[in-house]
Amino acid sequence: MSIEKMRLGPVKRTKTYELVVRQIKNEIFEGRLRPGDHLPGERQLSELLHVSRPSVREAIRILEALEIVRSRPGNSAGSGLIISTEPSRALTDLLGVHVALSSYSISEVVTVRMSLEVQSARSTAEHINTTDVSRVRAILEQMNPELDRESFLDLDAQFHVELAQCANNALLADLMSALREAVRRPMAEAFDNDAKWPEWSRILIKEHNQIFDAVCAGDADRAEAMIREHIDGFYERAFDESATTATRAVNE
Repeated sequence: MSIEKMRLGPVKRTKTYELVVRQIKNEIFEGRLRPGDHLPGERQLSELLHVSRPSVREAIRILEALEIVRSRPGNSAGSGLIISTEPSRALTDLLGVHVALSSYSISEVVTVRMSLEVQSARSTAEHINTTDVSRVRAILEQMNPELDRESFLDLDAQFHVELAQCANNALLADLMSALREAVRRPMAEAFDNDAKWPEWSRILIKEHNQIFDAVCAGDADRAEAMIREHIDGFYERAFDESATTATRAVNE
């Protein structure tokens, strides 16, 4: 092959600590590191990877920030660097920030939200006999038109997240948690200085109760219908009808 046909380009320079992070991630991807496993200490990692201890130290800081690794002080068997057994908060934080920074269109957010919410409502209804929905009920009991708008919208977003938590699907719950601000922010903007807010808050409370009643009755089809109507209705009231094109496509 002639040089002219080759597609070579500049090699991207990578900082040493990024290479260390990549190696640890690869060990996890390949299944050689599992939740609860211990990593070698800083000095041993430095020797194994042939990199400086400051590079290892910086890599560990990043892995801890991502909640991939946690550090336990001490000299006991349970101390040292440990692969996290509960990385869900890091996942939701990262996804939440990514959603906030990426400026997704309303229709994109609605489409994903609709899929998650329908699944959570259906799954919870289908397993209602073995599912504890007391936290969802407690949120509903706190929602009333007398609340200030910010507190009400916090509870509204929490209702949807808690419903997803009941769906017996950890990833679905984490994704819904990550979308929390993407759900809450349009509501805050739509109802800002809206004179009809007291009326809207009563409608939202009624719709939440209808969804919850269907779920508690074990009626998955009605729960799905109620959640679709609720989400479509909000975006139609808050924005123009074009914002719900994606959800209608999902409905069909």
